[in-house]
Amino acid sequence: MEVHFSSKSVLLLIEGVAAELYAGNDRQMNIYQHMQQATRFGVKLYACSDALASQGAEHARLIPELAGIAGAAAFMGRVLDPDWATLVF
Repeated sequence: MEVHFSSKSVLLLIEGVAAELYAGNDRQMNIYQHMQQATRFGVKLYACSDALASQGAEHARLIPELAGIAGAAAFMGRVLDPDWATLVF
């Protein structure tokens, strides 16, 4: 499974940002802890190169769990691949 971060969501990949956010009133795990848990289960996290640049984050300190940079062409490659299923939120 892969999660591709685009637009403003790439800001979650900057160290410290997701650690201060929670999914709801249950504050047992912050968003960063959920991301870490997902990667332990084999999920790969990717940041859109254009989104990083447009958010001024291309030179930011990114979380170590980030698997790599994958722009729109890489994402569209996954969408068009019949061996992959795609969900967009």
